Amino acid sequence: MGKSCKKSPVKTAIKCFVGAWGFINSTLVNTTSGDIITQDWAYPVPSGMSLFTPNGYTALLVTANDTTRPDLRPQGLDQSNPSSSPDSEWAKIGKYSVAGAGPFRLSNVTDEKGPEGPEGVQTGTFLTSTIPARLGPYEFTFKFYNDCSAWNLHQDVGLGSRGLRGTTDCLIRMRSKKYTIK
Repeated sequence: MGKSCKKSPVKTAIKCFVGAWGFINSTLVNTTSGDIITQDWAYPVPSGMSLFTPNGYTALLVTANDTTRPDLRPQGLDQSNPSSSPDSEWAKIGKYSVAGAGPFRLSNVTDEKGPEGPEGVQTGTFLTSTIPARLGPYEFTFKFYNDCSAWNLHQDVGLGSRGLRGTTDCLIRMRSKKYTIK
């Protein structure tokens, strides 16, 4: 009897992750009441990308959307001449965006089921971040769909990470779509 040629679920999941992903939507949910928190700056459609490499590194950039939240995305800022705009305009960019990068690992990965891809847990460590409080470990669950062309992320977050007051713990639900070169 020969060895099985079936790929491990982890290898399949890594193959699904590798590449560039754009955000389709983002929802912040109060886990006590189940209410959607609509005042979150990334709701309903954030801008940005996440990148995953075959050797286990990720980088992401999330910003408020230029179209749905233009009040949070001042136009005309010139990085080569920071004094050309007031600090209050520059502060909006910093307040309503986050970036981070570092290594990641996958665990508890289940096999794909037809067009539904693998699902499991991604853990990692942000070695660099625009927000110092985001440095260090993170964890979220994931599930791939449509032959790995889309995936959902679910992450429990404390309320301090998004600056929201009057709510308890929150859950981020984010859907991403893979970019392809045509």
